Amino acid sequence: MNAHRLHAASKRRRVVYREKFILVTAAILLAVLCSIFAVRGMRFVQAQDSSEAEHTDRYYKSIELKSGDTLWDIAETYADACGLSIPEYVQELKDINGLKGDLIHDGHHLTIVYCDNVYR
Repeated sequence: MNAHRLHAASKRRRVVYREKFILVTAAILLAVLCSIFAVRGMRFVQAQDSSEAEHTDRYYKSIELKSGDTLWDIAETYADACGLSIPEYVQELKDINGLKGDLIHDGHHLTIVYCDNVYR
């Protein structure tokens, strides 16, 4: 009979251990799932915010360069409205106009991009 009690006690411990293991595993899984949904929810809200942001269109025009004009000065004027950094805008000016370096000359024309939310 003593062996039966030991076997029953051992069986109960295994059952309790298994139940605790399942409970802890379920709690960890629930925490991970909540974290995933929280991150996805934040991304969804950010995506909605950016889609609701004011839409700007890109336009191109030619300007005549004046003495003292530089690509960097032009970029400071127009880059922010297009959502570009000044170096990104300078690179775009170079790409549009086929320029290899930063050197531009007064009297020449330069095609620039500008952004506006008013349809033209």
